[in-house]
Amino acid sequence: MEDIKTIDGKVVTEKMLDKWAEELDCDEWPEGWKNVGEIIVGRPPLSVEGSAVLSVKVPVPMKRAIERKAKEEGLSTSDFVRSIIANESVHG
Repeated sequence: MEDIKTIDGKVVTEKMLDKWAEELDCDEWPEGWKNVGEIIVGRPPLSVEGSAVLSVKVPVPMKRAIERKAKEEGLSTSDFVRSIIANESVHG
């Protein structure tokens, strides 16, 4: 496995990661860390324009196939369907 390095070139060890995780689990900032902004709860928006819900009815076997394919690709069903729609709108 390739070494993980900090911006200044210092190698990050498993021991360092464990120590940081322990401190963060106790709501403490590890030594040398600083807060650079507000903590934002939730996932980031999908676009700057905002999002809208698109609800469609599909046959049950199609829904199962979509869910299976999404899982195979390591995506949520929503992300998988969004990628299909985006691909079709660009190439369609």
